Amino acid sequence: MQRRVFRQLGISDEDADRRFGFFLQPFKYGAPPHGGFAFGTDRLVAILAGEENIREVIAFPKTQSGSDPMTNAPTPVDPAQLNELGIRLLPPPAKS
Repeated sequence: MQRRVFRQLGISDEDADRRFGFFLQPFKYGAPPHGGFAFGTDRLVAILAGEENIREVIAFPKTQSGSDPMTNAPTPVDPAQLNELGIRLLPPPAKS
């Protein structure tokens, strides 16, 4: 199903594997059981462990900057993608 979504978005199978292989590979073994219902177990574990920050008990936390060391996300955006969407990147304003 996810590959079909990528194809609808114009992402080839090769490009999807290169960019999202970490996500697609596990689905070759079947979808994980899920029903859209969660208990918030990570928050409960943080409370039970006496941790103030939930990141201390999450198995794959993001870094302080929001990057993901397991998947190297976020990755640079292809200029063709920005162009297709009519998005122009501007440099940050100079600090005075």
